Amino acid sequence: MTTKRVVADLIVTGCGQLVTLAKSDGTPRVRSALKDLAIIADGALAVAGGRLISVGPRDVVLATTGTSAQTNHVDVGGAVVMPGLVDCHTHTVFADYRLDEYEWRVAGTPYAEIAARGGGIAKSVGHVRAASEAELLSRTRQRVHSAIRHGTTTIEIKSGYGLSLEHELKQLRVVRTLRDELPITVVATFLGAHAIPKEMAADREGYVQAVVHDMIPRVAAEGLAEFNDVFCEVGAFSREETERILRSGQRAGLKARIHADELTDTGGAELAASLGAVSADHLKKTNDNGIDRMAKAGVFGVLLPGTSFGLPSLELAPARKMVDAGMRLAIATDFNPGSSTSESMPMMTSIACSHMRLSPAEALSMATYNPAFVLGREGDVGSLEVGKRADFLVLDCRDYREVANHFGINPVARVFVAGREWVAA
Repeated sequence: MTTKRVVADLIVTGCGQLVTLAKSDGTPRVRSALKDLAIIADGALAVAGGRLISVGPRDVVLATTGTSAQTNHVDVGGAVVMPGLVDCHTHTVFADYRLDEYEWRVAGTPYAEIAARGGGIAKSVGHVRAASEAELLSRTRQRVHSAIRHGTTTIEIKSGYGLSLEHELKQLRVVRTLRDELPITVVATFLGAHAIPKEMAADREGYVQAVVHDMIPRVAAEGLAEFNDVFCEVGAFSREETERILRSGQRAGLKARIHADELTDTGGAELAASLGAVSADHLKKTNDNGIDRMAKAGVFGVLLPGTSFGLPSLELAPARKMVDAGMRLAIATDFNPGSSTSESMPMMTSIACSHMRLSPAEALSMATYNPAFVLGREGDVGSLEVGKRADFLVLDCRDYREVANHFGINPVARVFVAGREWVAA
């Protein structure tokens, strides 16, 4: 009996390196598995209804895929084809960059003095509160379009520059609008516990209560976020406050994430492990016990090399130690108006390789396959496997290692989202 072949909407051939990142057991990549990109030479893929229906050597794909007069055939001429990048930690909804603060930082001004001058998170809060929702939407849309041009086809976006019910909801509505209008995957995180707002400086407990009893219930009721995040840091929220806020979110159905151990070792990594958080992010100051606890608990560490690069400081999370410990790891941009002002995931892989001593293969695994698990989208994105969304990139190179090695440029020639080439309107 002849098996009926599924008719493809799109067939892509001429993939000199088809970087699939396929993994038969469907589990996160750790240790040596981070280096296995499951590359197919002279590969091809076929798409129907926005999903991958065949991925493999060219002859196999062509022999097993049906075509019609409407099938679009694309020959990429020996280029690298790889999954769309997954940016699992951003703060993309903001009004303006903190340009004066950047000048102060590179001149050596200490953070405390920058804060005293009105810089830092507080300045971005003022900008967001002064901006209308329409203004925020327009500016954020432009930034997300830029991220897509640089290969990001799945993006997480946090609130956290409102620090009041009204303005946190405003930020999250912007994220929802972009989720509904764009073909890429957009995931929202509530970060009302990013800092204590100025007007509540004398009543931090009052603000914690507002986050727990007013903001979280409203965000959950309106379905505006999937995750609840807290900046657990000296000067922000204590470990005890962080636990209260995250447990409140978990009761409301929001999954827990933590900005942990960025400037000081506050025990954020251990807290993430004990709470069963999805991830702990930053981790520059995490101790060996925190690394061990996270590895055993299966909590993802999200590394943010752009933040160290932009502060400027090349004190980074101990990535090699984390890999050796068997931690689940991802890389993200931390795109924000102050410390990491880049939406380019390829640039993040460059910094991770040069300064965290990751290999190009490890960095790509952490920028595609693993962050899909952080966002709970591993069944849809992060690798090129039959059944997953046809989110893939055609690179302007013939070896995947150029993504990290050829830094400061955009290696992405074409972006396909759900099997259709993305072109900004």
